[in-house]
This record gives sequence, C-alpha cells and structure tokens, in this order.
Amino acid sequence: MVSEIPVKSREPDKTALQKRQLLEKGKSLVSQLCATIRTAQIYDRSNSVYVRQAESLLGLIQGLLEGTGEFLLKSKEGYLFLNDTRLRFSFDGYVAGKFIVEMFRKLQFECIFFSPPLIREELDEFVFILAHADAEGEDPFENLQKRVASSNIEHLRVEKFAPGSDLGDESEPEGQKKQAKKRFFKTLLVAQETMESAKSKRSINTVKSKRAIQFLIDQLIKDEGKLMSLTAIKSFDEYTFAHSVNVCILSVALGTRLGLSKGELSELGFAALFHDVGKVRLPIELLNKPGELTEEEWVEVKKHPIFGVKALLSRRSIDRFCTRAMVVSFEHHLKLDHTGYPETSAQRDLDLFSRIVTIVDVYDSMTSGRVYARTPLTPDEALRRMLQKQGKSFDAALLKVFINMLGIYPVGSVVILDTGEIGVVMEANPAELSCPEVAIIADRFGKREKVETVDLTKLDEKTGKHTRTILRTIDPHGYKLEVARYIY
Repeated sequence: MVSEIPVKSREPDKTALQKRQLLEKGKSLVSQLCATIRTAQIYDRSNSVYVRQAESLLGLIQGLLEGTGEFLLKSKEGYLFLNDTRLRFSFDGYVAGKFIVEMFRKLQFECIFFSPPLIREELDEFVFILAHADAEGEDPFENLQKRVASSNIEHLRVEKFAPGSDLGDESEPEGQKKQAKKRFFKTLLVAQETMESAKSKRSINTVKSKRAIQFLIDQLIKDEGKLMSLTAIKSFDEYTFAHSVNVCILSVALGTRLGLSKGELSELGFAALFHDVGKVRLPIELLNKPGELTEEEWVEVKKHPIFGVKALLSRRSIDRFCTRAMVVSFEHHLKLDHTGYPETSAQRDLDLFSRIVTIVDVYDSMTSGRVYARTPLTPDEALRRMLQKQGKSFDAALLKVFINMLGIYPVGSVVILDTGEIGVVMEANPAELSCPEVAIIADRFGKREKVETVDLTKLDEKTGKHTRTILRTIDPHGYKLEVARYIY
C-alpha cells in the first residue's frame, strides 16, 4: 500500500533561489496593491487604515527597486508577470491577482513601470487615480493617462493594453477552462464586494451580483463540468466568499437537473450566493476558529440567518430576488424536520430553494473542513453521511438527484486505480458514472514527473476491458496531497 508520494529533493541553485524570492515578492506586491487600492476606494488618504496599507505597499516596492532597479508588473493572457517571471498564486492570493488583472483590463493598460526613487506622495496619487478611475468612459486608458500626466508622478507609468492580446481561444479545452475560471473568480470578487457592504451596514448593490450569476448560468450551460470542477478548490483564506460561490454554482447545477427555467435559476443562484450573508456580521475569529465551538459561541453563530434577513432588508427596494434570498437565508439551517435553527413555531414546508441550498451548503462545508466537520471529509464520505439523514435533515428526492449529479466519484476525489496509480477526479462522466476523467498524479511507486489526464472509458483492444478502473477512494490528507493544485 502506498503511504506517501515521495518528492525528489534537490538543492536549489543560486538562480533558482533568486527566482523564487522574486516570485514571493511579486505575489506580496500584488496582494498589497490590491488591498491598498480597495482601501483607497473607501477611505481618504489621511485615514489611518489607508496609511498603514500605503506604507506597507511602498516598503515592498522600494525593496524591489533596490534589488532589481526599474521593474514592471504586466498582465498577459489573464496572468500577471513581474518582469519576465509569471506570478503563480496559491488560492489565498488568487482573488487579489484577479482583481489586478481585471483592473488592467477595464482601464485598458497592460503594464505598470516602477522606477527609483519612488516617494510616498507619488504612490498615493497613483493609487487614488486607479481607485477612482472611470472604466465606463469612451477611452478609459486616455482618461487615465491624462490624470497621471497632470499629477506629480514621475516614477510610475502605464503602457496601453494591446487590443485582443488578453484573449484565449474559448473553443479549445484550455480556453474553456480559462473562461470557467474567469467566471468563478469574477463571481468571487462580486460576492466579496457585496458582503463587505453588508458588513459595514451599507445598502447592498445587487446589480453586479445578478449579472455575475447570469454569466455563471451561461457558463454552466456551455460547459458545466469545467465550472463545477472549480468548486473542489477549498484552500481559500476568503472561505465565506468561496463557499458562497461554490453553493451558488452547485445549487444552479442542481436546479437545471430539476428543470427550472432560466429566470428561476437566476433567483436560485442569487439566493444561494447570499445564503450566508449574515455571517459577515459575526466576529472573524469566531468564523475561523480552528477548534470546536463552545456553547456560547454556537449561540452567536446561530444568529446569522436572522442577520442575513436584516442585511437583505437594508436594500432600498425589495424585489423578488431579495425576497427569495431572505427566505433562503432564514430557512437554510432549519432542516427538513425543523430541528435546526433558528427556532420557529411554524411547521410549514420549507421553500424548494431552501431545500436545495441546505443540501449544497452542508456538502461544501463538510468537504471544506468547516463547522460540520472541522477535518475535511472526502466527497464520498460526506455524501454517505448525508444519506443517513435523508428525510430528516435533507429532502430525500433532492439529495438523490444531487448525488447523481456529482457522480459516484465527485470532482476532487483522490482514487487508487487497479494499475496502482493515484489519480484526482477532474470531471464526472454522466454517461458512465464509474469512469470519470482522472488526472494521474503518481504511478504505483509514488512517482510521476508529469501529470497525465486519462479517460477511464478507454478499452483494451485485445481484452475489451477498461485499461484502468477505480479500486477505491483515499483521504488526500493522509497522503499530504493538495488536491486544488491539480484542479487549478
């Protein structure tokens, strides 16, 4: 039995070490640039919150200038580069990366050049120009360039974005995958912005959310598998937002199986995206507590459905989307038999959308290692436990449809094949549930230089049998595997 996948140990040479250090500095730069711009969108430059962010950003830039002289941050084909080094983000930094890429795209520039000696006043001016730039005008780049030129900015400059250079071929598999990621992370940013408004008790702007959900629905119709595979990514620091997007995608996918209209799917997606909006009004240390919650802490957590209703009520105008979302926010922890929370004397049937979201919410939480199971469960183990509660916590018919949708081996499952190889399930195969698309990450000896994606439906010409079959699933944590890196 394979107990661990060996990793070759190599002594890094000086060049490799320098490149790795540059990569880490570049990722820190992007994260801090994102945080500083977002802070500048809310506060003025004399505010202490902004001052801390700006000082941290300036320190990072000056450190890079001392080490490399002039450098540039560039967006190309949806990726960010520091000079010629591509910045490969882990998932806790991916949101910041997508924010910067999207800003480049909207303002139609592809490079920021940094040169010494950059001073704080220049940086402040540049950050506030970016934070409040008009991306909807006739020529966003020209307007941006004029504002930079009319300011006292000498050591920061931008270069115009080449039309069409950031587009990929969406007809090819890689293009489809890239498009799915774009939709996923765009929705993640929208969820983050909206929930931050709820946290600060500002009125929630639902226009962006509805538009993002429409794009998700279109993507699900075009290529459901690519988008659903991203819900297996669990290693986000921004768990509340990522969880909400996962629940949105899986709920809409389940809704399509039930034959809901596009309008109904939009309402379902909106309600699913904001089912946990009340959590943003809970203390962050409570949400991220690694150990078990105390009885007093659980009392606080159980208030979030009511907080969610109040946040949605803060809207100046309440439409059918918000009304349905309020119902789902209130009901998604009630359970089918009303033994959940908040306590209610009414024993009426739960709304269909609430029953859908309840199933998806629990599944994503259990496989993420939050609330229901502090240690993440494998997808098949989570579904097995949920089946034990069908008819009580979950609508039995909806749960069966959900399980059929995910397949016998849900995306993200780690499996051992009859060849002794270890693989990660990348996409379900609706036509043959026992034969999903699998990425082979290790051979029978625990080694593999390159990941290979295989189709388990392939047959041996001589025997007529499958060339590979799944023997069983395994717990990736026992093998020290980060599943997300293979899906991404």
